[in-house]
Amino acid sequence: MTLIHSLETTLTALKPQPLDPLQLVEAQTVSQQYHPPLNPDYPALIIGFKGTEMGQRLQQTLLNSYWPNLTITLVRSNLTTESWLLANLADYPYLDTVTSLYLPPNAENSSFVTFQNTIAHLLSPIGCPWDREQTHQTLRPYLLEETYEVLEALDANDLPALAEELGDLLLQIALHTQIATRDNEFSWGEVIGHIQRKMLRRHPHVFGEVQVSGAGEVVTNWEVIKKAEKVQKGQTLPNPSALDGIPKGLPALAEAAQISKKASRVGFEWNNMQDLLAKIVEEAHEVAEATDLTHIESEIGDLLLMITNLARWRNVDPESALRSTNARFSRRFQYLEQAAQSQNCTLADMSAEEIDILWQEAKQREKNK
Repeated sequence: MTLIHSLETTLTALKPQPLDPLQLVEAQTVSQQYHPPLNPDYPALIIGFKGTEMGQRLQQTLLNSYWPNLTITLVRSNLTTESWLLANLADYPYLDTVTSLYLPPNAENSSFVTFQNTIAHLLSPIGCPWDREQTHQTLRPYLLEETYEVLEALDANDLPALAEELGDLLLQIALHTQIATRDNEFSWGEVIGHIQRKMLRRHPHVFGEVQVSGAGEVVTNWEVIKKAEKVQKGQTLPNPSALDGIPKGLPALAEAAQISKKASRVGFEWNNMQDLLAKIVEEAHEVAEATDLTHIESEIGDLLLMITNLARWRNVDPESALRSTNARFSRRFQYLEQAAQSQNCTLADMSAEEIDILWQEAKQREKNK
């Protein structure tokens, strides 16, 4: 009865805040999570607030879903209310007197549940004609395109673009899953359930009793657990290989990186970097000495594979490194084109020395940015 009375008086104190529909949750429940069990699209009231330490934990959890500059309302034990920024919750001087915390709808963000509803609506009989016509196969090009656009944003270190492109990639996942739900193939629960159970299984050092000495041991354990999962599913091959499990659709350079990494884990490895560098020089000479097209192609492939090994030794992803170089070359080349155009000529009209001068200018221009 006391709790009900306290809730009634708290709700009275919060007027005229929007309270319909209102999510009601205990502070202890939220503070024990790493992601709040709340939908930011609807108002929420967190009750049972107890002290400074809980306030700090609540702030950390809520910031995983809510905008830092969200104005929240704190209800104190004397039923007075005060507005405060969520990002500053832990610094509120009277946390020990706070009993409840009100979160308004978060207009800046949205929830996964609301997004799921939007996609389900699009694919419903009264939804979008284009979306309703899509299949797993017709959407395949978009999945690949959006994946590369995410990588492009990563390469450019453009965080606003990354947030947008990750949303576009999530859209593709949502469309595939909703199509499967509509066609009784599988559901969101299965998709999320698979990856949730996998994360729990593969992190026994976090969710179990296993002790690890560092990231290297985590990777080793991960591979052991993956093999055990395949045995349990009956997915073991008659002649298992250390190279099993590499996706067939990877770009060739990314595939080479996976081959190099997996082979090295079973001892197929260079003794030192000097030997590897010597092998790269040897392969470069073989490329230069090759005559017919088939031989040249083979030797260039060998050279690329050795350079991929070198990237692994230097802890560099070769696919990302080449993408970055491609982007850098394109920027500099376009500078050359613009410079030539400003001189009323083309690059074809310039000498090698003139082009080199412009190239050095382009490089210096990037360094000065």
